[in-house]
Amino acid sequence: MTNIQASGSPNSELNNGIEQIAEIVRESSYVVGMTGAGMSVESGIPPFRGVDGLWTKYGAPKMDGYSQFKKDPTGWWNRRTNEKIDDHIIELRDALATAEPHAGHYALAELEKIGSIRSLVTQNIDALDEKAGLENLIEIHGNRTKLRCIECGDRESLGDFVPLFAPDPCKKCDGLVKFDTVMFGEPIPSDVMASARAEIDKADCVLAIGTSATVRPASGLLWIAEASGATIIEINPTETKLTSICKVSLRSTAGEALPMLLQSLSA
Repeated sequence: MTNIQASGSPNSELNNGIEQIAEIVRESSYVVGMTGAGMSVESGIPPFRGVDGLWTKYGAPKMDGYSQFKKDPTGWWNRRTNEKIDDHIIELRDALATAEPHAGHYALAELEKIGSIRSLVTQNIDALDEKAGLENLIEIHGNRTKLRCIECGDRESLGDFVPLFAPDPCKKCDGLVKFDTVMFGEPIPSDVMASARAEIDKADCVLAIGTSATVRPASGLLWIAEASGATIIEINPTETKLTSICKVSLRSTAGEALPMLLQSLSA
C-alpha cells in the first residue's frame, strides 16, 4: 500500500500519486468510482460527522425517522413546511439549495466520458454529480430533487420545485410517496442496492473519493470489492478506515486531485 501525503498547491508528491493512480486506472478494465460526504463539503455542504459536522453542532437525530414518517406522512409534510423540524435539517437544506458542482465533479464526468471510469456510486443526496453531467450514476442514499414511491419505487424529478404539501399517491400503484432521500431507519431501495452491487461485482478497481467508509451498507461495498480482488484507491485529505486496504491512498481533495487525474488520463 502506498500512502502519499499531498495537500495545497501541486507538488512532486501529489504528481507522483496522481501518476500512480493513473497507471492503475489505465491497466484496469472496469473502474467504478465511489464518493462520500467529503465530495460535497467542497461545494459548501456540511457533513454530519466530525469537528464541523451538523450532528456535532446540533446533536445526533433520532434514528426512527422513516417509521415516524410512515405513521403520519401528512403530519410529517406539515411539520416540514412549517420548519418544525430539526435545526440540522434546516441548515443542510439551505446549503443544498445554493450548492454547485466543483472541479472534482466535472472531472469525474469527463473521466466517465472518456471511459476511464464506468460508473459512480455516490452516498451523497445533493444531485451535484448529475448536474455535472455524470450519466451512469447510482445514488445509494437517494436524490433530494426527486420523489419516490415506497411501494413500487417509481421516481419523479422535481427540479428546483419544493413541495409544500404531502404529494398525491403514486400514479402507478397508489402507494405512499416521499422524498427520494433515504431516511434514518429506511432500507436502501432494493433496485438501487442491486445496481450498486452489480457495478462493484464487475469492478477490478474502485476509486473511493471523499468517503470515510463508515456508513453502511454503502461502505461495505468497498470491502466486498477488495475481497473479490479489486484494487482500491483512495483520495481523501485524511486517513480513513479504508486506508489499510488501499493500493494507493492519496492525501488530497477531490477538487485538486481529480482534474489532475483527468489531465493525466487524457494525455
